[in-house]
Amino acid sequence: MIKRGVCCIVLALEPLKFRTITYKSFSSLPRELGLAKLGEIIEHNMDVTAAAIAYCGEHNLNYRISSSLFPLITYDKAEVKMRDLPNFFQILAKVQNIKHTREKYPDTRLSIHPDQFNVLASENQDAVTRTIRELDFYSDFMNDIGCYDIIMNPINIHMNANGDWDKIADKFVENYSRLKLHTRMRLVLENDDKVAGWSVKKLDQYMKPRGGFPITFDYLHHKCHPDSLSEEEAFNIAYESWGPIIRPLFHYSESALDQNNPRKHADYATKLPDTYGKSIDLDFEFKLKEKSFENI
Repeated sequence: MIKRGVCCIVLALEPLKFRTITYKSFSSLPRELGLAKLGEIIEHNMDVTAAAIAYCGEHNLNYRISSSLFPLITYDKAEVKMRDLPNFFQILAKVQNIKHTREKYPDTRLSIHPDQFNVLASENQDAVTRTIRELDFYSDFMNDIGCYDIIMNPINIHMNANGDWDKIADKFVENYSRLKLHTRMRLVLENDDKVAGWSVKKLDQYMKPRGGFPITFDYLHHKCHPDSLSEEEAFNIAYESWGPIIRPLFHYSESALDQNNPRKHADYATKLPDTYGKSIDLDFEFKLKEKSFENI
């Protein structure tokens, strides 16, 4: 059995969609005007998130929360805190609205997949500090909207570091210990699509002896970088890493047709993947979002 999930954008809600602002645009404005614009954007993004959760709840879908809800808030150069925003209390009210929406649809599993710049195993301490700030911020947000089940509402990241596997794994665990407890409990690791990256095999081999982390199995990533494992073997390793109680949350996409790059995602799904007799939650990572799986 598969329960399907939508990633970030719900096309059915258009023209309602997320907004953002670059640091260049923000910093070009007088401070007061910049904060007002940023606050308005964040408040708007809270409304979009609540609408997306409601849509998914009504259609028996899971939802991956966008990692771009709070532009610039965790960016150190912007030097902005939520309390600096003139509509701070209105934003808090919108966050509570998201929480109430989630409570209305408790079977809609929520997760988040922060951007690629998050690298806990980096040798660059500034990069690690930014990563910790980002991961803790979004884990706090998940708590604020009532996602107290922790691993049922995971934060999914990649290792994003290559080289000596043991040293990278040790560095990851060292910096992992600096995260807030609820952030650590949410964290899950995804297999990479590039040959030099972290396959399911590498995650199992190097991270399992260091305490173990749930592995998010990405079907397309494994196809691009199987690392000598069959799909079924890799699937089962990842499945078992979630333990006997928690239903795993995996990712599915297919290669875009007529493309030289097999890692590029297709517009829509042509089939459902094999789950080898097991029940999972599955985020569909296709360009056409919820429309991508309407016909399968």
